[in-house]
Amino acid sequence: MPTCPTFLSPLRFNPEWLDAVFSAASKVWVGFSGGVDSHVLLHALVDQASDQQKLKLAALHVHHGLSANADDWLLHCESVCMALEVTYVAKRVTLEAQASIEDAARNARYQAFQNVVGEDDVVLLAHHAGDQMETVLFRLLRGTGGKGLSGIPIERRLGVSNTRIIRPLLSVPKNAIEDYAQRHQLVWIQDESNLDERFTRNFLRQRVIPILQERFPKMEQSIVSSSQRIATDYAMLSQFAEQQLVAWCNAFGGLDLSYLISKSTDERLFWWRYFLLGKGVSLPQAQLDNVDAMFFSHEDKQPAFIFPFGRLMRHQNVVYLLPEEEEVTVSPLLSGVPLLRPFDEVCVIGSDDCVLKARPNGESLRMPSGNTRKLKKWLNDHSIPSWWRDHLPYLYHGDRLVAVGDLWRHPDYVHLTVRWKRNPRLPFPMVEHD
Repeated sequence: MPTCPTFLSPLRFNPEWLDAVFSAASKVWVGFSGGVDSHVLLHALVDQASDQQKLKLAALHVHHGLSANADDWLLHCESVCMALEVTYVAKRVTLEAQASIEDAARNARYQAFQNVVGEDDVVLLAHHAGDQMETVLFRLLRGTGGKGLSGIPIERRLGVSNTRIIRPLLSVPKNAIEDYAQRHQLVWIQDESNLDERFTRNFLRQRVIPILQERFPKMEQSIVSSSQRIATDYAMLSQFAEQQLVAWCNAFGGLDLSYLISKSTDERLFWWRYFLLGKGVSLPQAQLDNVDAMFFSHEDKQPAFIFPFGRLMRHQNVVYLLPEEEEVTVSPLLSGVPLLRPFDEVCVIGSDDCVLKARPNGESLRMPSGNTRKLKKWLNDHSIPSWWRDHLPYLYHGDRLVAVGDLWRHPDYVHLTVRWKRNPRLPFPMVEHD
């Protein structure tokens, strides 16, 4: 479906775009704060959608509780939706403590969307050209890269779901939105926090942008146009980077550092960034610097870069993105009854007296030849990744270690069968079995 609507006139959507949006969605939600932007978007959709399309339309209001007027805003939004005959849903949220109130409110808002909307739904947001200009300026002043300068995306996924967020007004000037509101005599909320210049965006909007626009009257149009070109270039660059990384990553998703060793630090940081972005992880520049320094240290070390919801670790000069560490599950096993653990599933057949225990220290393994091998040396022989060594299924019968998953089995316990299924989210590069 076309992402960005082609307007027949200011705020007059192309019917083909409306058909594409509504036909592809089970429900079309409008993020409805009650401000002029979202009110105009909702009103224009109701005015231009067909009767059948309007049955799919709904408004979602998120009540942050930050303003003393928040309850009044909720009631105002409800009355607007009743007058427009649009389904109305309000969600009250509690903000989590964060450095920025703006970030906390934004995160709570998107979490509310995820809790309400369905997988096949579409969420329409009323960000406009002025918002895009402010975002690009704000990010530029913070020292952003190419992705940041591409601005607010016209379309993206909501979290990890298939729900799409679309911003149909992203190229529409603010004055066109206000003209529409006045022409249709709309009544909207005035959020007093928008005047609080302690917030950087408000400071830019109230103090900086008006001065710049005196000198550069087409600044908004120019910045929006530039962000669109950068977004296109960035998308193409991402595609080329992804193609190259396919060749540099192994079958388990690990990045082979031998391809980066001869490159400059700036080039390596570029590839680190795209390797992680391809796996849904975005790290700030300072953390990327730390990653590069950590993994181009001496190869005999076992570095681990820990970040929220994951970690990076190296094995045989290949770096893998791993899930968060989990506690090792130890438990008795009944013959034929699988035990599901965070990173694997274990089933033993042939005995009801086996127990999974924690990784032992100083244990020796007896080989089919009759020789013994220290467990630590055996793990090294088979190049078992460090992140798996505690999680291997160490199967005991009484006080005797009789199996390590399906990788080793005591010669006196050939009657036992161990079925071990590893979860691919914790990579396990192939090893040779004795």
